[in-house]
Amino acid sequence: MNHKIFFYVNVTKTGSDSVLRKATEIAARNGYQCKVYDDASCMFADCIEEDEDEPACIVTIGGDGTTLRAVSHAVNQGIEIITPILGINLGKIGFFSETSIEGFEETLRQFSEGDYTIETDRMLKASFKDGREFFALNDFLAYKSGFSSVSHIELGVDGADVGMIHGDGIIVSSRLGSTGYSISAGGPVVAPNLDVILVTPVCPHSLTVRPIAAAFDSVIEINAQSDCVMYADGISTVQVPAGTGFTVSGCNKQVGFIRTKNRNVFRLIRERLN
Repeated sequence: MNHKIFFYVNVTKTGSDSVLRKATEIAARNGYQCKVYDDASCMFADCIEEDEDEPACIVTIGGDGTTLRAVSHAVNQGIEIITPILGINLGKIGFFSETSIEGFEETLRQFSEGDYTIETDRMLKASFKDGREFFALNDFLAYKSGFSSVSHIELGVDGADVGMIHGDGIIVSSRLGSTGYSISAGGPVVAPNLDVILVTPVCPHSLTVRPIAAAFDSVIEINAQSDCVMYADGISTVQVPAGTGFTVSGCNKQVGFIRTKNRNVFRLIRERLN
């Protein structure tokens, strides 16, 4: 195993400087060379350029949004994620994170001894007819263009017409994203190791419109009949004028998360979304 760790920290989080200092001290004490980044795209690019001397892992310090932003910015700039991620949680939820700073040394010890697994999550791809492509780890959101407006979106799954959805918008999420915006909008929790795409309406103006679970290789068709905005992981923003649309499908781009203990997603939901 290479004894090098790249650190990416969300400096806007209270206490992040202190946690970074403690984390790098722990890593150095355990024989790791440490390099700290404030630019995620640069960090992931360096992982590739290091080739055979790539870091053993990337440690993110922050909340779920920190990891999402880091991955999304890199992948949507064409940078492949080849190095597994170990999250130290500073946020409220922390589904992506594996440990706190208090448990980091023990987690790092387990990692060093090979007592861990890699949870691999594949990403979603949104494709526009003009050739533009966007990638998301959690979800894509097609949303109304104004606060007081209503979105009108024709929805299809693998060529089958689902119908017109009137409301605030539609979330298309991965298994990992099922515990994000989708769950708040009434979507189901997806059990681990089940590859699906969820389609969850946001505040639909109908009692008969329900969330849909489709196979991961399905093609979800979003055709806007009113001006909408598309968000990729809540970050990338794309205008979707009325009469246009895009498709969402699973893709081969993936991200690996280091896990040193058995994760019970249902327990995490009880504890962290209570």
